[in-house]
Amino acid sequence: MNKNILLSLSLLIASYFVVTFVGFIHMIILNRCFSVPSAKQAGVPMSKSPAYHASIPYHPVYNLLIFPCFALIYLIQVNPVNLWHEMLVTGITWAVVSIIIDYIGWVAIPHAWRLTYKEFYIDYQPWITFIYIIIFSSPFIAGIILHYIL
Repeated sequence: MNKNILLSLSLLIASYFVVTFVGFIHMIILNRCFSVPSAKQAGVPMSKSPAYHASIPYHPVYNLLIFPCFALIYLIQVNPVNLWHEMLVTGITWAVVSIIIDYIGWVAIPHAWRLTYKEFYIDYQPWITFIYIIIFSSPFIAGIILHYIL
């Protein structure tokens, strides 16, 4: 995996941004099409936005649809000799890096969408746990698709 780490991390970052973008689009759709108030309309901080909270149960679904696609691209590109080993290393790497990115990007760095530690790791349960399990499992889902379907 060492020679493929740049490709792996690039696809992880790409999938992370796609999932985040889909989440933002979902909140806009909830607001514009279904009249779920935005943070500004509700007069609350971004982390308390009714549109954000309405989208939360769908966050694992975005991850389940998007991360395995990028993992499949990765596995096709590297064509590993030991597929199970590559899936395990990629799953662990992606989960650990995602946890670090989440902490830095959503908790540590101040911005309008920043969440407190409690909001992200306690109040966002069980969704954040499901998301990390999905991210870890994505290379296995992709590997099964690659091995048995493609």
